[in-house]
Amino acid sequence: MKMPRSLPETDLARVALLPDEQKRIVLRGVRSFVPPHSLSPLRKVASALYAARPSLLELPKCTFSEIEAAIRRYCGTNLHWAEPNLSLAKLLFDYNEERQIKAVEWEFPIIPVGYGAKIKFWHDFYSIQDDVPVLSFLDPRLTDGLGLFGRTFVFSAMHHNVAIGDFKGAKLEIVRFPLNKYTGKREVEIFTFDERDVVEESVLNGAIDRTYKIWNEILAERIERARRERKTGTDDDGFGF
Repeated sequence: MKMPRSLPETDLARVALLPDEQKRIVLRGVRSFVPPHSLSPLRKVASALYAARPSLLELPKCTFSEIEAAIRRYCGTNLHWAEPNLSLAKLLFDYNEERQIKAVEWEFPIIPVGYGAKIKFWHDFYSIQDDVPVLSFLDPRLTDGLGLFGRTFVFSAMHHNVAIGDFKGAKLEIVRFPLNKYTGKREVEIFTFDERDVVEESVLNGAIDRTYKIWNEILAERIERARRERKTGTDDDGFGF
């Protein structure tokens, strides 16, 4: 089984600011397997869910039927991906319709962070809310999503890397889709950023560096364990991913 060298960026974010021993515990639980479905189609239509257009002129925006068609195309032959992506897309589409969101397409950079990894905790658009630009990040995971430390990491990364220049002073939001314990249905939850909580860029970089050092140690342990199992002919489900 091929082992990943890079962490999914959401896992990097939720682990990086933890103490080292907690990092190690959480990273040992990061497994390489094919999940039941991918939510990448949802992320790919994020700009359409915010009605992003080339400018704020009154140009036609995507209808949900057009968004649905795009999601189905992105799902390709993985037909079972469609329902979870469409259900979250409809939630956010309706939520933003109620907020009367308008957005502008804008290409934001991908940031290399070393170890062959890159992060992009933002999408290629910005919305206008209360006459202020807002940069958004969708976190659609139901489990192992962004907790307090993870959101602090993401907001700080956004603050240092994209809320600069023309976007200095922009508001930042993270969109999650938790399960309502009373209705059993997922709903939209918006987290916003208080600049007083920002983590210094040097601290972020150090946290990334330390996280990857621990991650690489864990990968090395898994490789060695697999090597020993091959020599003895034992098997405990591969690398334990």
